[in-house]
Amino acid sequence: MQRENKQIFTAPSGAQRLDSFLTDSIDGYTRGIIQNLIKNGGVFVNGKLRKPSWVLAEGDNIEVIWPQAKNTINLKGLIIFENKDFFVINKPAGLLVHPQSPAWENEHSIAFAGDETLISAVLANPPKNFDVNAPRAGLVHRLDRETSGVMLMAKNQKFQEAMQNLFTARKVNKTYDAICCGQIPDDTGTINVPIGRLSGGKIKASDLGREAITDYKVLKRKSGFSYAELYPRTGRTNQLRVHMSWLGYPVLGDWLYKGATAPRLMLHAKKLEFKHPFTNKPLKFEIQPPADFAKAWKKHTEKSVGG
Repeated sequence: MQRENKQIFTAPSGAQRLDSFLTDSIDGYTRGIIQNLIKNGGVFVNGKLRKPSWVLAEGDNIEVIWPQAKNTINLKGLIIFENKDFFVINKPAGLLVHPQSPAWENEHSIAFAGDETLISAVLANPPKNFDVNAPRAGLVHRLDRETSGVMLMAKNQKFQEAMQNLFTARKVNKTYDAICCGQIPDDTGTINVPIGRLSGGKIKASDLGREAITDYKVLKRKSGFSYAELYPRTGRTNQLRVHMSWLGYPVLGDWLYKGATAPRLMLHAKKLEFKHPFTNKPLKFEIQPPADFAKAWKKHTEKSVGG
């Protein structure tokens, strides 16, 4: 859904901040989103730009200019496979999958109000046969902003629901590459530790959380670091990052879970394998880690050797 380009409001009696007034007047938008809209020049009071904290007077004219579709992301350049039902992309590290507020799901214009995301790129320039009215614009799964690699999006609701059922039934096999801090002693292992969002909002390993299972295989070790493949058997938020931190070997570059500093989170979704939900044909999509992985491995292991 796309809002009208412009909306006009008149301030009632009683002093009220600009951001508070608009949050109360427009359904489905958080105060943070409204503040960003104001800061980005999308709101005028009596023809002038004002700060979110501007106190309105009775009769003030408030004009809201909703952001329209914009896109500088080369979506076509990210797509590695495409057919009538879905497409697969190579998501670069640093690209947010969708806006943080869920308001965009009902009001697509909000996807263009802040930082560009994968969703804003898709909505601005939809692939062929893409149904923009599909729930959550075809999202089936997601990757963290700093995680790179294979990601699948549905073009229609039927395929989207079928793939979501495969994920729920754990019939989609995922392989990640990770550089971990510390030398993991076992060549292979399984981490079966519940994960939950605790007070304060941080996601952590907790007996109060939901079941979370990760298998791992160490490919190489050097100078205090391990290069491993990780195989999530469940799909909890931040699962791989939480599990490796719980094990004592956080992912390199993971500032949230105490990994050593790196240019970015050294986690890459390398492979996605499943049987097509309609034809039962085995499918595999694989993308090797970008050059920054080898560069980070070399830099940190050589630095450690040199003391």
